[in-house]
Amino acid sequence: MDVDLSQLAGRLGSGRVLTGPSIAPRYRTDAFREHRGSPLADQGELPAAVVLPRTTEEVVAVVRWASEAGVKIVPWGGGTGLMGGARSSSDSVVLDLRGMHRIRAVDPRSCTATIEAGIVLETLDRRLWEKGLTLGHDPWSRPRATVGGAIGTNGLGYAGYLRGTMGDQVLGLEAVLADGTVIRTRAVARSTSGLDLKRLFIGTEGTLGIVTAATLRVFPVPEKEEIRAWRLRDFPTGFECLSALYDDGLRPSVMDFEETFEGPALPWGSGGGPPTLYLGFAGNPDVVAASWNAARRRLRTARATVLPDREAREYWKGRHDIIYYHDEISPGVTRADIALKETVFDYVHVALPRSKILAFRRSALAIVRRHGAHPIGFGVWTQPELVSMEIMHPARGDRAAARAAVAAAIDEAIRRAQALGGSMEYVHGVGLKLAHLLPAELGTGLDLLRRVKKALDPSDLLNPGKLGL
Repeated sequence: MDVDLSQLAGRLGSGRVLTGPSIAPRYRTDAFREHRGSPLADQGELPAAVVLPRTTEEVVAVVRWASEAGVKIVPWGGGTGLMGGARSSSDSVVLDLRGMHRIRAVDPRSCTATIEAGIVLETLDRRLWEKGLTLGHDPWSRPRATVGGAIGTNGLGYAGYLRGTMGDQVLGLEAVLADGTVIRTRAVARSTSGLDLKRLFIGTEGTLGIVTAATLRVFPVPEKEEIRAWRLRDFPTGFECLSALYDDGLRPSVMDFEETFEGPALPWGSGGGPPTLYLGFAGNPDVVAASWNAARRRLRTARATVLPDREAREYWKGRHDIIYYHDEISPGVTRADIALKETVFDYVHVALPRSKILAFRRSALAIVRRHGAHPIGFGVWTQPELVSMEIMHPARGDRAAARAAVAAAIDEAIRRAQALGGSMEYVHGVGLKLAHLLPAELGTGLDLLRRVKKALDPSDLLNPGKLGL
């Protein structure tokens, strides 16, 4: 797209408006790569420019310039999104918000932090630790993902049941609308003063406004934190044990229960076996001890086998090492691209009523196998209602066919979850990858969402095409 960027460069400085060869390949995509199951292109188009703002006022200037120039805006954070929510087009500018990384205020007494959207989650957590606090939001992408990106997808971390989603931690936020208006909501624990406006910008992937700052609920560093591992004899037995454990009122800081299946080799191994439960508690030592006592009673009833502590340590380290597969080893090429060059690998994350989990498990495993793909793991994490299933298919010289098979399996599994009263995604957002399934997900609600989009962004300026908009 031929667009005059001189006014924008004059406002921000030429070094913060990148064009042509200065645009790194990573800005054409996010962590939605060619090894995933999808008929979509491997990456987006080269944007007209990449813009690097440092203040909210500069974001306002970019938005107003883009509106006048007829250029779209794609917000960009850490590039760790898994659904193509940050993919660019040739008629867009990418707005890289990582230059907005200041901590504006920390209130230890109130357990709140007001920060800018471009700060990396791990950086924020380390700064909070200096004040005896922790962010609490702990996804696999923590060393790279930004607060703004996590708010945009309403991401869920390993401590999600104890501390909520990223959106649950947002007390108030600052956002720039498509006309350049800045909205700031009150940062309070609860309000019944009409529509909760901050929710317009949580989980909507930058399509209704660009989040530039937020006040988050943060947490005291726990006095004690422990993770342990057990083996269960089969998935239904373990699932019933877990359900009882949650019904007892326990609030795990970590819960990951998964069975694995034999399949073609993956870089990190893919051996089958009975389900393993990783369970953790955090907080006051007396509360942690009481939680373990209650959990052990349930696990003994289910005849669970205690595993060595090293199993839990290796699990926890492995979960936090996943992000490094997404680091570039050359421009535009990640470790995952190399490791999975002969494999299509993907996942399903659906939320279901607890009573439907076992029925979905039977259907989903059969669906994957019927499409010629291989289920690698099936489980629930953070709470019994949230399913995670991993799928792979060897490329065998025809990556397009393998991608199509995995995509078809995922779509059918998601539609089955929807038919059972579930939701198609609870952690990574919709982006481009799942947008075609949104009509079935939202029904007439999608028309309402589009009307909201039309009212706030009549020119379709902000992250067009994402979230089915």
